[in-house]
Amino acid sequence: MRFKINLEFVSLLEDSTIPIKYHSYFLSLLKRGLEQAAPEVYHELYETNQQKLFSQAVFFKAAVFENERILLKSPDVTYLFSTSQADLAMAIYNGFIYLKELKALSFCGGLKIQVKSIAPIYQVPIRENEVIFQAVSPILARDHNRETRKDWFLDFKDERYPAVLKQNLKNRLEPELGRSVNFDIDNLTIEPVRMKKTVTKAYEKYYQGGIGQIKLVGEPYLLNIIRDVGLGSKTGLYFGFLNQVQQGGEKNE
Repeated sequence: MRFKINLEFVSLLEDSTIPIKYHSYFLSLLKRGLEQAAPEVYHELYETNQQKLFSQAVFFKAAVFENERILLKSPDVTYLFSTSQADLAMAIYNGFIYLKELKALSFCGGLKIQVKSIAPIYQVPIRENEVIFQAVSPILARDHNRETRKDWFLDFKDERYPAVLKQNLKNRLEPELGRSVNFDIDNLTIEPVRMKKTVTKAYEKYYQGGIGQIKLVGEPYLLNIIRDVGLGSKTGLYFGFLNQVQQGGEKNE
């Protein structure tokens, strides 16, 4: 399940900006609504070490991205949310309904923002074994060293890229679906089609990722889940959001 939230900055000035590290501000917005509308879900997601089985993306209309800031040319912002869990989708939806009723909300640097509308997005079910996705926010392939506790985010051209993405999937899906899902993940084929390297500054770090089209071949049920929860690491922090481009050689209308 996924939906689109239309946001709008209030009383935007010609020179209004937000930090390039905008991710935490939108996450705070989501947390505020969720804590009020579904406190038990908020606790599970953000006060325990539970895997985030959802993905998010934020788009600014006609914005100019600079090294340390984003110059806002339009008040309109699109917020996308996707998950395979109906109860989580409803909790997030109710959270944004709560925020919508509050009207203008404090955002950052004196700016205020408001929720204008929330609408579901229909997804064509994946019934084929092959699908091409468009990564509309960067996919992060996170290679974690347990001994040093350090992370490396791989370039999509790295030969280890598919294997690391598969391990990221196992880490996220096994607690929910059980160890049996690992077999289908092992047999999944991951092939970047038309991707380009990205470097994103967020949460006081730089994240190397890839954006563009990526082809996956595997069990249809798994492909549906991947589309709904996102691909790679840190999908709950506005990475790895996927749009379905085509399946089985046919374009998704």
